[in-house]
Amino acid sequence: MTSQEIRIIRSNLSPAIGWSWPFVLLKSHARKQVLLGATRWATITGPETEFVKRIAIAPALYAELERRIGRDPAGEVMGELLVAVGCRQQWEHLNSMAAVEGGGMEWLMAFHELMDRKGAPQFNMREYVKQDETTCHFLITRCVFHDFFEEAGAPELTAHFCEVDRRFFPEAFPDFRFHRGGSWENTIAYGKDHCEFVFEKNTAQSGYQGE
Repeated sequence: MTSQEIRIIRSNLSPAIGWSWPFVLLKSHARKQVLLGATRWATITGPETEFVKRIAIAPALYAELERRIGRDPAGEVMGELLVAVGCRQQWEHLNSMAAVEGGGMEWLMAFHELMDRKGAPQFNMREYVKQDETTCHFLITRCVFHDFFEEAGAPELTAHFCEVDRRFFPEAFPDFRFHRGGSWENTIAYGKDHCEFVFEKNTAQSGYQGE
């Protein structure tokens, strides 16, 4: 957990629970081992398990907040926190990239390739529907966030990571219109059998200028 992530957590927890937020965070760190032990990843080693260990703090913190302030307020706090942390991590990955000649679709695909190596997408399953110079349309048929949060007893947390995509991509890639087809709920988090990712190049183009 980075210092920036700690600051984001503090800024979201402090208004909700006051001065006790560091103790709640520490307690949640201890509890995440219990949650992890009840899932398939307790007996699996490898990169995916290491990734799951990092996100296991989310359901643990959610459970602690629910006990303190109630289910709905806890869900609101976790939503803002997870989206802020998720977007921050996406920007860090994007800003680590070297310039890609041509920009546009080349830049977008280079980002997807980077995330396939370093981010959560490396543990998902993707199927491309269409990919050319103006459109990138793919489906996620397996989501590691959904699989873990469901086994950890907090499947509702998955939808917050769908919101990360909704907030991050339009700002990071203004050359494209990002959508999920007919509804933002076309994702596994909302009960569908896959997540829709559609990027369509805008008529008015502008290059990436950073965050």
